[in-house]
Amino acid sequence: MATVGAGRIEETPGYCKAEDLANLFGLSPQNISQYTRDGILRKEDTPVGKRYNVVKSTRAVIQYLLDKADGREGKDSQKSKKLEILNAEARIAQAKALLAEEEAQQLSGWPI
Repeated sequence: MATVGAGRIEETPGYCKAEDLANLFGLSPQNISQYTRDGILRKEDTPVGKRYNVVKSTRAVIQYLLDKADGREGKDSQKSKKLEILNAEARIAQAKALLAEEEAQQLSGWPI
């Protein structure tokens, strides 16, 4: 909780600004802003304004980096894999249709 000292509100323990979080991770404040836009990090309301929870943010960045190292880079990667599966299913359906058409031609003796 924030404390009042000499007329000003002090920072809430466990929360920090983007600059402090960037310093902790060895990144730039712009990187922190990008992680926030990408949904990796989340700001929370505190008495002195929006701040990052240090523990939650640290866990989120670690999880993001682990996922990235494993090739699971989040929603865009998942969408890409779903698209690959749909494309493969479409190719299979086309191949089955072509095969059925060829079988029908052989059985009837007439081109279709």
